[in-house]
Amino acid sequence: MEIASVVGTIVALSLLIFLALKGFNLLIISLAVSALVAITSGITIDAALTNHYIEGFIGFVGNCFLIFLFGALFGKVMEDSGAATSIARGILKVTGKKSRLSVIIAIMTITGALTYGGVSLFVVIFAVMPIARPIFKELNIPWPIFIGSAFLGSGTFTMTMLPGTPQIQNLIPINYLGTTATAAPIVGIVATLTIIPFGLWWLNREDKRYQMKNLGYEDTKGDDTFKFDNKQKYPSFILSIIPSVILLLFLNIIKLSIEISLAIAVIAAGILLYKYIDRPMKTFNTGAMNVASPILNTSAVVGFGSVVSATVGFQMLQDAIFNIPGHPLISFAIAINIIVGITGSASGGLGIAMDTLGGHYATLVDPEALHRIATISSGGLDSLPHNGAVVTGLTVAGLTHKEGYKPVFWICCIAPLIALIFAIITAFIIYG
Repeated sequence: MEIASVVGTIVALSLLIFLALKGFNLLIISLAVSALVAITSGITIDAALTNHYIEGFIGFVGNCFLIFLFGALFGKVMEDSGAATSIARGILKVTGKKSRLSVIIAIMTITGALTYGGVSLFVVIFAVMPIARPIFKELNIPWPIFIGSAFLGSGTFTMTMLPGTPQIQNLIPINYLGTTATAAPIVGIVATLTIIPFGLWWLNREDKRYQMKNLGYEDTKGDDTFKFDNKQKYPSFILSIIPSVILLLFLNIIKLSIEISLAIAVIAAGILLYKYIDRPMKTFNTGAMNVASPILNTSAVVGFGSVVSATVGFQMLQDAIFNIPGHPLISFAIAINIIVGITGSASGGLGIAMDTLGGHYATLVDPEALHRIATISSGGLDSLPHNGAVVTGLTVAGLTHKEGYKPVFWICCIAPLIALIFAIITAFIIYG
């Protein structure tokens, strides 16, 4: 039964990845592959779906619904008001566009500032795209460099490493460990100082390789027919950043809960940016509905993971992980990377890992160190080809996986793993 369980789980995971890449809805395929895991593991399908799957699904929704809801509302207000675009333009004025490297740095800085300010990765891509395309065309920079630059800012250090970030990956461990969003700040800063130069070095090197092949923007632009709304009036840069500043202030200085901090930020954004929103009711209604897809898809993955975690095959994997020699942080980091790689979701995989492994490791490692290593680890192998954010980002940028996945893999998989090594070493030194 143990061998059948392991084989069944591997086949189910392979199907999950394959069908996700083919565009099948995660709610449907997660149920199907959960049933397959149950059959090969000696669990009745009824028990697998109505107990394990639903418990994991509902548990994640219960813990994270308000965060997703207020986050979606905040992002939509920032998008429709033009505040996100205004922030992007303001940063670009400072960084300039005199050289190809300065443009890469500018895109990273823009997406990083927006993400750290509480705007979701999806909104960030939409905000920066209309600004980036003409610049990349003007300087003849290959378009895949854009997606790498954008993800370097929005999908790495501002998502999991910088202390205080309001992104969901940094918030999930709080409920399990009793920590705060600023947990283990030095560990996070070391990881950030590792990944930024590495990412910029790799993107600059990749750009030069394109130049050596005489490939520029036109050769690599992909599908550039995506249409964007053009607003006539945008809020000022200062006014645009105030809601994000309020969010970070209440979350990290006043130390209110993320739910209350986000709610206050939404109210502030709605009041300050109201006159720049063409149809306020539509903005808030759409923002509220935007929560459905991400939280349902993520919860579906968590539900599938809950079924897997109930099998004898997973128990074998868990025992193997616990027996990895060395400091517990090493085995914990490995475990999370395996789980987020399997699920293709940093938040979903992290939720599963904290549910199944968090209690054990919390007795062995300082909670602050565990929190930061958990978040950094969740942003490693999650970005395999079936990751929802990767698929969405490439689609919005007009690139296929063949055209644009290489920079995503290096920036969002390889670079975070390198940063994770330095983060773990720092955690050893500080927390023992």
